[in-house]
Amino acid sequence: MTAVLAIDLGTSQVKALCVGLDGAVRGQGTARYPIATPRDGWAESDPELWWRAVQRAVHEAAPAEVAAIGLAAQMHGVVLCSERHAVSRPAILWLDRRAEAEAARYESLTSGQRALLANAAWPGAAGPILMWLRARETAVYQAARWQFQPKDWLRFRLTGDAGTDPSDASGTLLYDVPGDSWAFDVISALGLRSSMFAPVRPSASVAGGLLPDVAADLGLPAGVPVITGCADTAASLYAAALPDPGWALLTLGTGGQWMVPVTAATAAPAAAGDPSGRTNLFRSVDGLYRLGGMQNIGVTLDWVRSLLGVTWSSLYDAARLPPRDGLAFAPWLVTERGHTSGGGWIGITLAHERSDLLRAALAGVAGLVRDWLADLRAAGCAPERVLFGGGGSRHPAWRELLSSTLGLPLYPASSPWLSAHGAARLAMAAIAA
Repeated sequence: MTAVLAIDLGTSQVKALCVGLDGAVRGQGTARYPIATPRDGWAESDPELWWRAVQRAVHEAAPAEVAAIGLAAQMHGVVLCSERHAVSRPAILWLDRRAEAEAARYESLTSGQRALLANAAWPGAAGPILMWLRARETAVYQAARWQFQPKDWLRFRLTGDAGTDPSDASGTLLYDVPGDSWAFDVISALGLRSSMFAPVRPSASVAGGLLPDVAADLGLPAGVPVITGCADTAASLYAAALPDPGWALLTLGTGGQWMVPVTAATAAPAAAGDPSGRTNLFRSVDGLYRLGGMQNIGVTLDWVRSLLGVTWSSLYDAARLPPRDGLAFAPWLVTERGHTSGGGWIGITLAHERSDLLRAALAGVAGLVRDWLADLRAAGCAPERVLFGGGGSRHPAWRELLSSTLGLPLYPASSPWLSAHGAARLAMAAIAA
């Protein structure tokens, strides 16, 4: 039966989803890859490992009669690439903090230039990372033909097409978000090469056909149309199709994201820049959305789970336990906006057991999610109901703990693979056009 294939390139794993044109899931596959931390505060990944994982996941999904391929991937970061697909160094990821000084240089831009970006600067975005590469790895930077977001590198590998879409471009700190185009004045002012930035195309546009050698690696016919695609958060929002402005989307994975569409009804003040720098305004597939991006979610809970030797199910089961007085957990194991790295349990006594530590960790992460909800409200967004997707969204005890902490009703999404479903939906839209 004819289907579309979605590939979702996350921070630590790739998901491949085969969806029939009737909307039914025909197959799915996953494959993991490591995040490298060669120095404190650095986060890198080898795109060649991404590619091997893509092959494993696609073969596991066992797609047949694929009419189109949709793409989604983690935002931010940088992949430097030659004209012939060669990657010159490991990709620098959104978790990376090495470009703190370069992010501070955005203050030297004019107020008009900063207004175009609609976001405060942070070191994990492409702009500061590229400035760091230009200064610290000059030969590598100068030799690169393209700078890509992860999704755009993957599409380049699949088709040879150099391009991007508004959702990924708007997260680079080099994009005119209101004007929906590269901010070439800003790129020039920061000393970056404008020729490295690929054309911007609609997310649902056809970028090209699957190259013969790549098709053979994936077990697919050559020439299958590949869609431009979008960022994973934008793909999740597209799949969620929130029914009205009173809804928000919350997804929890390696990191976490609050997403609220910015519509005509919420355009002011939510469409303005957030002077606190705590939330972001990005392009979606068909408009704008405000995002609160959290880093210490799955990465923190996975550390807790591994340290204490439990499964994910056992960790989430601990949400049913009552809290123990005096025990708390600070979740900031990696640097978060407003917090330097450093966390753990506070108030441990001999009376506490492993289950208490698990419950405290869940409560600490839930409190972090609540803090970012407060930031969204301060930026002009006031959701009344929440669609919940991603890790643990189907576990009732974890969902109840989050709902109680947030003071909002949480409803599980139709699938924990929202971004992959969004990519599949884009592929369907493209072939129907």
